[in-house]
Amino acid sequence: MISRFVKRFFKPLERFYKDYFVKPIKYRLQYEFARGYRYLLGMRGTTCFIGITGSCGKTTTTELVAAILAKTGKVKKGSHENTAQFVAKTILGTRPQHLFCVNELSAHRPGAMEKSVKLLRPQIGAVTHIGQDHYSSYRDLGSTAAEKGKLVEFLAADGAAVLNADDPYVFEMRKRTKARVITYGLSADAMVRGECVSCAWPEPMSLDVCYAQQKFHIQTRLLGEHWAYAVLAAIAVAIAAGVSMEYAVEAVEAAPPMPYRLSPHETADNITFISDNWKAPLWTVPATLDFMRKAKAARKILVVGSISDTPKSFYDRYKAVIKQALDAADKIIFVGGHAYTALRVGHNRQDRRVMAFGSLLQLNSFLKDYLKAGDLVVLKGEEHNDHLQRLVLARTGDVKCWRKDCGKLRYCTDCRFLYDPSVVSDGLNNYS
Repeated sequence: MISRFVKRFFKPLERFYKDYFVKPIKYRLQYEFARGYRYLLGMRGTTCFIGITGSCGKTTTTELVAAILAKTGKVKKGSHENTAQFVAKTILGTRPQHLFCVNELSAHRPGAMEKSVKLLRPQIGAVTHIGQDHYSSYRDLGSTAAEKGKLVEFLAADGAAVLNADDPYVFEMRKRTKARVITYGLSADAMVRGECVSCAWPEPMSLDVCYAQQKFHIQTRLLGEHWAYAVLAAIAVAIAAGVSMEYAVEAVEAAPPMPYRLSPHETADNITFISDNWKAPLWTVPATLDFMRKAKAARKILVVGSISDTPKSFYDRYKAVIKQALDAADKIIFVGGHAYTALRVGHNRQDRRVMAFGSLLQLNSFLKDYLKAGDLVVLKGEEHNDHLQRLVLARTGDVKCWRKDCGKLRYCTDCRFLYDPSVVSDGLNNYS
């Protein structure tokens, strides 16, 4: 009893000491070591450093770029974890035998991009899209573009800036760099141009890529036509790095979807879950619904958790989602603490296609009997807030943890509590 009291008393103090004293010192030292090491690697000149940023698509683009460049030699990759402290770790893990070091770069708050770029000192920089992510930090798209554009501002004259020709904020960045500019997109003016983009589940996305009087047909494994931009960006980076189109096409066709970014999960009872629940800014919802609209399935069910990065109220968020989803889904299900707000949307009070559940456990109980063979279930939300992936995991295992507020920044598949028999299924217990 006494030891438990002592543990409860001192654990918050220990966590405070680590978070506010130990970790900042550790990260500062790591950053300084990485900056010196990057200078030494630059003197050798054997490694090409590449930075990739944008409001969406940067992780998939980074993975595709790394896969393409790996066809020519060793590649050090830093994706998904993209703040300056992780860029420092990636640099410290780079060796002279690595021909390329590819890093995803975050601009989650003002000043973050400059810190990362000064550390990485890339020769090639790519920008994907400018969207309304991190609304609390950037109240308008112009401010977001100003921060992310620091990547191309830093590039030297002998470097290369890879820019999305179809995004006006990104395309405008060509005026902010001394480097050679390579544009990509679906517009006729793009140097690396995509044509005939198609995706109708169960068929994945395919497109034709045109560059320098050449045309290549690419059959990807990605789901959703919007991933055409990630493919085109990766190929444009490969061109800037001097890699042949043949290598690029081969690598892109073999690359799987990134987890939680429209990634498929087939169950034994012939139900397909599509996880698009890594993050859910309101402005990204149309791309998800476009995938659903064009998909072929017996029934199409949309599960919506958190919708973020918008000043709209929950009522207005859900109203916007429902308005767009009614012609794309047979059933629209909201889940979470504010889910029942969706039922207040006027024209849906009598529409049985719209449902709401206060907890994930309640929704899972409903889906057990509701889902049938041939159904397509698309999950849209924020994994760290909603944990929607448990709906998939519950089809193959006896999930015990259904907590919403666990506070653990990891995938549910990596959590030791997921199938722990000591966990109470109503999710009311606390973890130490």
